[in-house]
This record gives sequence, C-alpha cells and structure tokens, in this order.
Amino acid sequence: HGTTTVAWFASLVNGRPFSFTAHAKDIYDPSLNPAGLLARKMRAASFVATCTCANQDHLVGVESDAAVHLVYHGLNADFARLLADAPDRTIPDAGTPARVRIASVGRQVPKKGFDVLIDAVAILVDRGVDAELTIAGEDGPEHDALVDLVAAHGLGDRVRFAGTVSQQELLDLYRSSSMFALACRIDDRGDRDGIPNVLVEAMASGLPVVSTDVSGIPEVIADDVTGLLVPPEDADALADAMLRIAKDPAVAARLGAAAATFIANGFDGDTLARRLAALFREAGS
Repeated sequence: HGTTTVAWFASLVNGRPFSFTAHAKDIYDPSLNPAGLLARKMRAASFVATCTCANQDHLVGVESDAAVHLVYHGLNADFARLLADAPDRTIPDAGTPARVRIASVGRQVPKKGFDVLIDAVAILVDRGVDAELTIAGEDGPEHDALVDLVAAHGLGDRVRFAGTVSQQELLDLYRSSSMFALACRIDDRGDRDGIPNVLVEAMASGLPVVSTDVSGIPEVIADDVTGLLVPPEDADALADAMLRIAKDPAVAARLGAAAATFIANGFDGDTLARRLAALFREAGS
C-alpha cells in the first residue's frame, strides 16, 4: 500500500517502470487504498505479483486488465538448510501413551484465531485428552486477552507462549510436536492470511497439520490428503480434527509424509525466486 504508492510516484517522476507485490490486508482493507488507488496502481505497474490463487482472483476482480502473476512464497532458505541437516522425524507407535503436543506459530492478532485454538484445546482436555499447546511468535494486541482465556479455561499448565524464536528453535518445536494447528479467520477489517509461511514450514517438516478453509490455505492443504481442513470459528470441528490425528498415528504419518512431499515439489525457494526474477527481466527488457 504505502510503499507501492511511493514507488508509483517515483516512476512518474523518473519514467522508470515499477512493479509491486500484494499479499494480504494491503489488498483487502479498503482504507489502505482509498479512492480506487489499488486499481490505479495496478494499471500503472508493469506487473503485479501475489502469493496465492485466491489473491490473484481477487486482484483480477479489482482490475481485470492488469498483469497479475502468481508466485508462491518459497520455503525460507535458512529453514530449508536446517531441515536438510535434521534427522528424519519419527512418529510414535500406535497405542503408545504420550502427551499430545500441539504447535502453533504467529503474531497474536485476530486473524490468526488463537482464541479458537485455545477453546479447541480446552475441548480436548474436557474429553480426557492429555494435550498441551505451544504458541510461538511475537506478542500482539491479542496477547493479554489470550492469557485471560487460558486462565478462564484453567489451562495454565497446558498452554505456553514461547515468544519470538529462532529458526532452529522453530524447527525443534515442529520436530517435538504431534501436530501443527492454526485457526485462521477473516477479521472484522477483512484482513486474512494468504498461505502462512509457518504452515509451509510445518508441512515441510513432515508434521501433520490442521487449519481452516480460509483464503489460500486450501491451495496447500487438500483435506485428508496433505492435512485436515475445518471451517473458521469452529472450535468443536478443530478439536475433532486434532483428536483424529492424536488417536491415529497412521493418519498422522500419512498426512505428514504427503505434506512434506507436496511442499518439496511446489515450494522450492530457489525455483520460485527464479520465476520472480524472470518477471523483472521481462519488465526491464
């Protein structure tokens, strides 16, 4: 939004072409581009890049004559190197009693749905499941409310806020967890995730994942193939999906393996960077 506007003005001054990427709230929150600014910038740009098919469809609806290219976010290169050096992830044997360790990562903002995830963990515990949740990521405006929600459910010994972590610590979290869960939603301003990078990382790690059918997430999670999808705002459905993974190691192993293969085939960072570089070369020729 703001940065692209500056690039557009610079292009008007010096005559050089410009392009921009558009990912999440920058295209869905009208207050960031009032008076039709988004469509005007799209018409002026050499090309627009975005990171999900859902975003691409939305942008074409804003300005159908603009060149809008899909370039997925590749797997973080540092994380990919750590993953390549890590030993294969092991799945607990069927019938082995173990605490169900749920990982989630993200800034504590409404669109991440951490409140729904905490409610779902409370449902699991009420059903007699020995579950714990670790939420890694930067504290955000929802942090205090989430701490209060944990206390209200009596989950103080089962929910941990890990704060900001390194790439190595993030990989360690994935490798020590039973599953990854993210209860994404569209917030009151229309902001939403595209395809959360942390979801791609968890899938690349071979971790079975559960998330919601919001925005671009179904582009990486085919339900019951590369993970499990549930509707947003539905803590009961989220709890059911997590319980299915927790109770059946064969399902967990199948989903985790399929997820890792899917990401390896479609989200190689070098390949996707070359695709974006080709767009720059074409625009400058």
